[in-house]
This record gives sequence, C-alpha cells and structure tokens, in this order.
Amino acid sequence: MRHFNKLYVWVTLGIMAVLPLLYMDYSPKEHPDLIRAINVVRSMSADRQLKRTAFRLVYPEGTPEEFVQWMFSPMGSALWPPSEEEGEFSQEEVKMMKKADLPFLPSGISMVARNPDPARGRQVVVRGDDEKQMLVVEGYVDPKAPPVLTKEWRFPGKKKAD
Repeated sequence: MRHFNKLYVWVTLGIMAVLPLLYMDYSPKEHPDLIRAINVVRSMSADRQLKRTAFRLVYPEGTPEEFVQWMFSPMGSALWPPSEEEGEFSQEEVKMMKKADLPFLPSGISMVARNPDPARGRQVVVRGDDEKQMLVVEGYVDPKAPPVLTKEWRFPGKKKAD
C-alpha cells in the first residue's frame, strides 16, 4: 500500500508537470496581422455566426464557395468586423471590444476573394473548396509570391434532415 501511495504521488506530479505544455500556444508567431485576419474569416464562417445572418436563407445549400460569394457581396461585407484603422470607436471602446475577444480587421491587410490581387500588398485570400467542403484561407505578404500562411477548416454546411 505504501508503494502505491508513492507511485500515485509521482504520477500526479508527472501529470501536473506535463499539463502546462498542453496549453502552450504552438502557432506561428510570424505575420501576426495575417493570422488575425485569417481568424476574422474563421469567426465569420463559424456555424454560430452563420445562424445569425441571412446566409442560410440566401444560399440554402450553404457550400464553401457560396460562402465566399456571400462574404464579398454587399450583404456579407456589411457584417465584416470593424477595421483597426477606421477610427470609428474611441480607444476605450476598442479596448473593451478586444477584451471581449471581438475580431478586428488588421490595418494594412486586404481581404480578397478566390485569387490574389497583384495591385494590393499584404492580403488574405478566401477560397471555397466545395468538393472537400473546406474553406481555404491564404495569407500573402507579396501577392506575386507563394502564400506565407495557409489555413483550411471544414465549412459548416447544410445540416441533413434525419
């Protein structure tokens, strides 16, 4: 029994030592503004966010490519979060929104549909892959060069009726 208690203490200490490693952020630290812009797209494409919009009414099938079309339409772009550079809010309001984890479009980053725009500099390109039911978002520092970041996630498509 005494041996079991020692083993229990060592296992507990081992778990406590490893547990903080699970909460470490291993995401890339380069290009934080591109990462924030990609997170804006992730937030806008989340199922809970889509339920609050007219997306499902306008596009009943709800495919990733239709989402990209809607996101860059006048109806979808009206729901984009504010830009950090707009000056629409006071500094205190911006601080409160950031504390509430509301996304902001980073200043100096353009959002582009489907293909990089050579006329713009730093940009995030949003594409839909209907075949895989994935949303593909790429971050470019130079639109003539390959993307420096690529993120993909499953798009929450239309729910099938049982």
